[in-house]
Amino acid sequence: MDFLYEGFWFTWVFIPLLIFLARVSDVTIGTLRIVFVSKGFKILAPILGFFEVFIWLLAMSKIIQNLDYWMYYIAYSAGFAVGNYVGLIIEERLALGFVNLRIITHEQGDALIKRLANEGFGVTATDAWGPVQG
Repeated sequence: MDFLYEGFWFTWVFIPLLIFLARVSDVTIGTLRIVFVSKGFKILAPILGFFEVFIWLLAMSKIIQNLDYWMYYIAYSAGFAVGNYVGLIIEERLALGFVNLRIITHEQGDALIKRLANEGFGVTATDAWGPVQG
């Protein structure tokens, strides 16, 4: 059974692929965790943090055990890059991030400001002379 764990494919393909996938997973989870922390998800964020660190530890332990295999470093780095991308794509699809919208009008914006605020949107109003008070 040891022949399965000592071959070319295992060392240079299978393990780097697992490291890559683990890193993609933990960085994606980390990106989402940061979004959830900023949105105040007090239960979900720590749960994601647990899995993020657990997966990271698994990947790092494999690299530390095999410091001579440069392909593991490449897989780890590529997984980090792809994980950032995947995390941002997922966050974009979940639409949990912030949107900044600038509205410029010739009319008084008091009614619009009140309506947006009543709907739960954060509103900052300014006029030609600076921030509007009130």
